[in-house]
Amino acid sequence: MSLFSKKGSTTLKPKPLTFSLPPGAILVPVVSEKSTRLQTMGQYLFSVIGKVSKIEAKKAVESVFGVRVRGVNSIGLPGKVVRRGRVTGRRRARRHLVVRLAPGESIDFSKTL
Repeated sequence: MSLFSKKGSTTLKPKPLTFSLPPGAILVPVVSEKSTRLQTMGQYLFSVIGKVSKIEAKKAVESVFGVRVRGVNSIGLPGKVVRRGRVTGRRRARRHLVVRLAPGESIDFSKTL
């Protein structure tokens, strides 16, 4: 049997794309007035817990929800200063990602969550 013979060759089927975020990173959909207004324009707002790049977020949304993502914008939100009596502290800084979908696609959070 030769190394490059076509006899008995099997065709390999491509595996579906699956992507997981780095350990400790979570994408949580934000439900607010602004996010519902953005959904009418094909944009969805996610809150990020942990270190996630735009490319990783794009791949994760595409694999979880089965949609095509056109772009991702990042919004950095600083931590607020809070007081409890005389003691002042600071809340953790957060990040929101605005995910733009291809025209004609949408995400239904009621079925996926």
